[in-house]
Amino acid sequence: MKLQEKVAIVTGGGQGIGRGVVLCLAEEGADVAVVEIKQRTAKKVAREVEKLGRRSLAVVADATDNDAIVKAVEEIVGFFGRIDILVNNVGGTDAGGARDIPIGGAGWDGFYRLTLKSHVLMSQAVIPHLRQQKSGKIINISSEAGRIGSPMLMAYAAFKSGVISLTKSLALELARDNINVNCICPGVIWTPLWERLARAMIARNPQFKDMTPREFFLKNVVARRPLGREETPEDIGRAVVFFASDDARNITGQSLNVNGGNVMN
Repeated sequence: MKLQEKVAIVTGGGQGIGRGVVLCLAEEGADVAVVEIKQRTAKKVAREVEKLGRRSLAVVADATDNDAIVKAVEEIVGFFGRIDILVNNVGGTDAGGARDIPIGGAGWDGFYRLTLKSHVLMSQAVIPHLRQQKSGKIINISSEAGRIGSPMLMAYAAFKSGVISLTKSLALELARDNINVNCICPGVIWTPLWERLARAMIARNPQFKDMTPREFFLKNVVARRPLGREETPEDIGRAVVFFASDDARNITGQSLNVNGGNVMN
């Protein structure tokens, strides 16, 4: 196992990509703290980790609230005794996208808090512990939208791009402390978020009215990818495992596309 005796934190670990990341880390030997705003989903995934033979802790916290995050990290350190890996996974958008939000409007504040500020606050709380032990891995989850932009998801894309830039800056700041910071840019993954987006797109385009959200996703999104197949939360989880392991000890400040070839470096 690549992550035996390591302790990981995954924000937004209760569903979708976050759950896939949590389980992949546990399968490779890591104990995992599931930080999630919903208690039910956090506890459910924590139990799945325990069934894999690893220790887990469900922590209910709002990743956009600094006081809540500081308290959560203290609880995690108290339970596990250390932190080795931080996965900043919190992020997302609303069902309708950001197309109708004016640039600089109040709606952008919510996207900023969820998609970028959460990464900053969580990193700020964890970095002192990593520095003290002179080792650690931070993996940020961005999006291919942060690479190419999106008129329909403008605020989301803007702040996901900010996550990529944050990754580079933190990597430079923390390199001498033996802390690696990298980023993963997922493509399209069938999660509750994409189901909501598919419903919104169907509602806006009458020609798709007879499709289910899943059919729309497969025929109008996945089928256009170069590899012609959808990515999964586990695809992202395996990339996280790589960055969290010693296999990536000399890789830092990088952003890896996991998107079926839709966006290439």
